[in-house]
This record gives sequence, C-alpha cells and structure tokens, in this order.
Amino acid sequence: MFSLLHQFKQSIILQLFTVYLRYLIGSAFIIAAFGMGKMNGTSNLIQSMNKPIEQLLPIQQFFRVMQDSGMYWQFIGWSQIIAGALLLTQRLARLGALIFFGLILNIFIITLSYGFQGTPVVTGLMLLATIYLLVWDLPSFMPLIKNSFHYAPVPLKLADHLFWIILGGVMLASIVILALVHQNTLFQLALLFAEGLVGFILYMGWIRKKATIE
Repeated sequence: MFSLLHQFKQSIILQLFTVYLRYLIGSAFIIAAFGMGKMNGTSNLIQSMNKPIEQLLPIQQFFRVMQDSGMYWQFIGWSQIIAGALLLTQRLARLGALIFFGLILNIFIITLSYGFQGTPVVTGLMLLATIYLLVWDLPSFMPLIKNSFHYAPVPLKLADHLFWIILGGVMLASIVILALVHQNTLFQLALLFAEGLVGFILYMGWIRKKATIE
C-alpha cells in the first residue's frame, strides 16, 4: 500500500496539485475566520443578525449563539487561522491538515443538520480534499499508531522545494495584512490568485528550468 502511495507521490502533476490545494484550503479558512468576525466579533454576517433572536432563522440563531459565546467563537477563529497557516507553510502542512480535518468535519455536519442550501456540497468537497491531504502524508502518521512502523521520508522534487514555503509565507502575510485593514474579500481572493499564478509561472519557467540545467 505505502509503496503504491510512494509511486503516486512521484507524479509532478499531483505534487503541484497538492501544493496548491494546501494554499486554497488554508487561505480560504483564514479569510473566513476574519470575514465572519471570529477575531473581533464584528462582520456583515453578525450585523445582519442584530435583532431579537426569536426573529431569526434556525441557522441564524445558531451563529448568533456561537458569536455571543465570545471565547468559544474566538477559539474557533484562532483554530482556523492556525490550521490555515500551517497548511500555507507546506513544511507543517500535515499538522495543519490534521487540525483542519476536525474542523471541517464538524462544519460539514452542521451544514447538513441545518439544511444549508448548496453549502453541504462545498463543505463536503473541502472534507474530501482534507482526506486527500491526510492520505498524502499517511506514512508520517503511522509511527503514532504503530510503534514498529519505520518511516524514512523521501524528499519530493517539486513539493518539498523551498520556493513553495516562501510563496506560502507571502500569501499568509497578504491575508493577515489585508484582513487587518478590512480589505474587501474579493480583492483578497484576487490578490492570492495572482500571487499563486505568478508563483506557478516563476517556478515552472525559471526555477525548475534552472534546476534541470544544473
């Protein structure tokens, strides 16, 4: 099984897919944490529920109670930011995926329970994506389950390149700075997309070519 997974991970396309999947999930979770007011308690979502709780829809009541809890609401926000930041670093992405799995599984069950129209599809896909990331790093988790399991990580030519760690740091800094100045979410997404695209072009067009020549 693990030899098959090792062969699977040698694919340059899959390595690139995994790197950018980490960027996508990690950045989305951090943006959501800031956008829903989990750090400062204020957002358009919260303001739209600023009326007597009995006048709110069941799902609005749920979010209202979560927000009113204060500490728990911020705990969820910080958990999202930590998980997202770990995913963006690439080097610590396996730990980020592990934290993210618990969070997204909980969110997926909530969206099913409250009948979000269309949202369970999105959260379900995010859950599947997280499972994929956990399977990708499965050998590194095995020593925690089985003491006799010996794991010697083999560096991946593309996915383990320092360039992706630097790009992840740039993305993380962009998200935090734009969130602190209350920049529009669409602008944040557009900037991250541009950074990811430029990073892809730089790596494939220059860094990888340079490594091949050397």
